[in-house]
Order: sequence, then C-alpha cells, then structure tokens
Amino acid sequence: MPGCVESGYDPRITESEAEMLDLTGKVAVITGAGSGIGRGIALALAGAGADIVASDLFLARAEETAEMVSDLGPRASARRADVREPESVVALATSAAAEFGRLDICVANAGIVRTGSLLTMAEEDWNEIVAVNQSGVFHTVQACAREMVRAKHGGRIITISSIMAAHPTRGSFGYSTTKAAVVMMSRCWAQELAPFGITVNSIGPGYVESRMGVGAIGPGDAWETYGKSVPAGRTGTPEDIGNLAVWLASDEAGYVTGAYHVIDGGWLDRSWSRDDTLTEDLERRREQFATMNGDELLAALDAEADEGRDGWTALRGMMDLP
Repeated sequence: MPGCVESGYDPRITESEAEMLDLTGKVAVITGAGSGIGRGIALALAGAGADIVASDLFLARAEETAEMVSDLGPRASARRADVREPESVVALATSAAAEFGRLDICVANAGIVRTGSLLTMAEEDWNEIVAVNQSGVFHTVQACAREMVRAKHGGRIITISSIMAAHPTRGSFGYSTTKAAVVMMSRCWAQELAPFGITVNSIGPGYVESRMGVGAIGPGDAWETYGKSVPAGRTGTPEDIGNLAVWLASDEAGYVTGAYHVIDGGWLDRSWSRDDTLTEDLERRREQFATMNGDELLAALDAEADEGRDGWTALRGMMDLP
C-alpha cells in the first residue's frame, strides 16, 4: 500500500532537520510497535537517532520492527508485553531501562477496536476495549513514568488517542469513549508530571493506512473515496504520525504538554458541509489548482465570490432581510 512503512519508506531525516530534532542517545519504549502506527512511530524515532524498545502482544511482529530499526542504525530490542497486565508493562519498562541504561520516551500506542451499540454490545467486548485502550494506557504510562522519575532526567510521554475521541460515531461508542479517556488522562498526567520535567501529550490520528484504519473504512474504492473526502487530498500514513511523535519527543517541544494533537488532514473539521458537497468542492479546487495559472485561479475564485454575494443579495431581498 502506498506510503506504508512496509513499502520501503526511508524515515531518516535530513541534515538540517537533524539539527532540530536530534534524539541521539534517547531511549524509547513503544507499545503496539509491531505494525501500523506503532511501527511508523518506532521507525520515525529511530530515524531521528533514538534507540528503540519495540513491544507488542505478538513478539514476532515486535522483532520485525526491531530489525527494521537496526537497519537504520540505532540500537533496538523487542519485547512481548500485554498492556492489560500491570506486571507485564512494569517488566517492559524496567528491563528497557536496565538494558539501555535509561528510558526517555514512552509511547502508549497499543489499542483495539470492538464494535457494538449501547443496546447490542457484549459485556466481554466492553471489558476488553476498556482493558486495552484505557487501562492499558494507564499501566504503560505509570510504569514508564516511575522509571523516568527514578532516574530524575525528565522524559516525554506520548499517548495515542484518535479523532474519534472528539467525533461520536454510531456503533463504535466503546472506541470513542476509551480514546476520549486517553485524552483526559493525558491532560491530568501532564499536570502531575510537570514538576518532574516530564511532558505528556496525546495524538489523535485520523484514519491511517494500516490494518485497523483500512479495516474501519473498507479497502479499494471505499478507501479511495475516503481519501478524496480529506481536505489534504489523501489518506494518512503511519509515517505522518511518526513525524509528529518525533517533534513531541524532541527538546523543541519542551514547552508543549497536556495537548491533544489532531492529525487527520483536516477531516475532523469538515462538519460545515455535507460529505458529498465538500468532496465535490475539494475535487473542483484541486482541478483548478492543477490546470490554472495563479492569475487564472484567483480570477476564478473572485468570480465565484461575486456570484455568491449576488445570490445572497437576492435571497435577502426575497426574505426581506436587512
């Protein structure tokens, strides 16, 4: 799939970028690092110089990510961890600090989807999604934060939420509510951990080219149609999320904490228009941009604005509006 980390994307940043976003000597623990967004973040952090402890419920997937990190140069290690079990993530954090000598960056990424409405959702599905998406983030962040406080050198904590935290959807209330909880937990922890030099921020990705993202929208034409509805003109990739994580993990983001960072190509703020109308308008604008020179484009926009003003003037007269 185009843009995916599996396609050969090289996350190593340029020399000028490296001066701003150098993570050399930092050690990052990432849960759910065996695929998708977690793998994208692992490779992006490694591209900036960080050593990586890739954790996943499926060890083989974590090992694949660790091998990819090693190919980029930084040190890498793979761990199996089940975020539902506190002792599992405590072992993850302590072993990472013991093996690499420190723990600077924690990315609580592991998550699952369970569908069902209020009237139909099974109790076991509700318990499972809360255990992974909410309690699992708590277990991960607590274990890593305690290691950071013990070492007394500060740190960066990044939690992975979703745009669904701010966008209620029918049939997915379990996912939306647990991801909303991640945002508020992160804001609370930012207040608690600030005195120790630790920042806490959450990322709210839109639908990203991954098994979970494509699975939610549908492959083929459905995925292509979704991409056209995104104001940025394309679907998101794991690398997009990784790039934001690099900045949040860097020294340049030291004054940023308690924030919820939506990264969705503008999709969440499309609500001013019906989906079909907005998609048509986006496609028309892209066509104009591709085929017109700058003066022609501005003239076309001005003409449309004049038409709109004329229409509104007529409407005001018909309705006897001031």
